[in-house]
Amino acid sequence: MPVTNNPISGSAIVPMVETKDSAISHDNEFESQVTFNSESQSLNGVHGLSNVEMNDPNSIHVTISDPKAPLVILFGPPACGKTMTLVRMTRFLQSEGYTVAPIRTFRPTSDTNYVEICERFDETMNRDDAAASTDRISFMLVEVIKNGRRLCQILEAPGEYYFNPKKPTAGFPNYVNTIIASSNRKVWTIMIEPNWMDHVDRMNYVTKIARLKQSMRSKDSTIFVFNKIDLTGFVRSVGEINKSAAINEIKNLYPNIFIPFKNQNPITRFVREYNCELVPFQTGYYTTALNGITYQEGPREYCVKLWRTIMNKITG
Repeated sequence: MPVTNNPISGSAIVPMVETKDSAISHDNEFESQVTFNSESQSLNGVHGLSNVEMNDPNSIHVTISDPKAPLVILFGPPACGKTMTLVRMTRFLQSEGYTVAPIRTFRPTSDTNYVEICERFDETMNRDDAAASTDRISFMLVEVIKNGRRLCQILEAPGEYYFNPKKPTAGFPNYVNTIIASSNRKVWTIMIEPNWMDHVDRMNYVTKIARLKQSMRSKDSTIFVFNKIDLTGFVRSVGEINKSAAINEIKNLYPNIFIPFKNQNPITRFVREYNCELVPFQTGYYTTALNGITYQEGPREYCVKLWRTIMNKITG
């Protein structure tokens, strides 16, 4: 749904402010509450990194082998639901007849964690304890194929290197800049959610998004994914929300978040005020059982909306 006819305050974006250590609110998302004991667990919580990469994020190596297939980049801080969004969309797309498969060349073969995740991809995506089994996923590049044609590539990477609330002014490491500079058309799916952390953290996130926008090319697109929509009062029925109220809430929680996307075209700006989309989303339901946390899929309707919006951006 386009962010249109909803005026946003045009006040300046505040500079980033360093914050004290604080815990991220998870609501009904349990991704970060699950621990995984493995030698591949790095000191900073990112699985699969070599010792060199662990000590120097600028040495992290990724490869985008296909320079033409569009990149759908799940962007957001740690524990914002990126991985479970990938899980839910993978299940949805597979149920619709698409092939969703990992691209094994994305990470070096020395990343044995990535190799193992690729080998067990379908099993991991479809387990009832997906919230726990996917805890090992730090990096993942998957391809979406229909009728033998690669439609896009979906990229998941550690939120720590997109936006770390503890280090809000940190720049992107080299591998993120490499992705930004790649020739692929990009669809940036920026994760936001209700009741996330404190005001200063949200303002720092807004500033980081504004800086990201400065690196986007004209052919790139942006989709704001309002995750955990089920925890708000804006749901009218399954898959349908009060869009105006949701946008107003986002504007209150994340002041000026849409300003960098303001339509500057003198003709179309009267019809479309902002060059971005807003899509509500719910990854699923998380229940604590005797053997851990179980996961049930969220409503299909949200997946339909997100995929339709992604495809419009890819083909438009």
